[in-house]
Amino acid sequence: MTTLDQKQSVQAAEGQAIHATCLVVGTKGILIRGPSGTGKSALALELIQRAHLKGSFAALVADDRVYIAEKNRRLIGSCPNPIKGKAELRGYGVVDVPYLDTAVIHMVLDLEAREEIDRLPEEQAQTCELCSVKLIRQQVPKEDHLAALRLANALIFTNPVHNY
Repeated sequence: MTTLDQKQSVQAAEGQAIHATCLVVGTKGILIRGPSGTGKSALALELIQRAHLKGSFAALVADDRVYIAEKNRRLIGSCPNPIKGKAELRGYGVVDVPYLDTAVIHMVLDLEAREEIDRLPEEQAQTCELCSVKLIRQQVPKEDHLAALRLANALIFTNPVHNY
């Protein structure tokens, strides 16, 4: 088996690799998507820190690269081995953080330009589908970190976890 074949076999076993950050806050798995430099890692680390300050459980699953796969009609996120427990703090470097190997993903936060976010989003904009699994979705402004935190917390703490 060639090195490329081995790499593809490992990826197929672990799932589809996507550019995102994955974490768990309380009992909810969260996938944060957005282009490079939009604040995925910063948002995840802030959510983890705020949860810990409230006495809630929170941990990183993967930063920058996440394997996703459908298992039993649920979306599972996991981390490539070389970056387990690591997150990038732009302007500082790579830091060690509490982590989980895998998590069930319940919701997606999409970092987008403020002008792309509807003030009152229509129902179809509040869900997305990944690996044939339908998930709750929330757009958050990439230019306003505080607004992104408020929207993320509203989604995490006010929406029940359910399958569609």
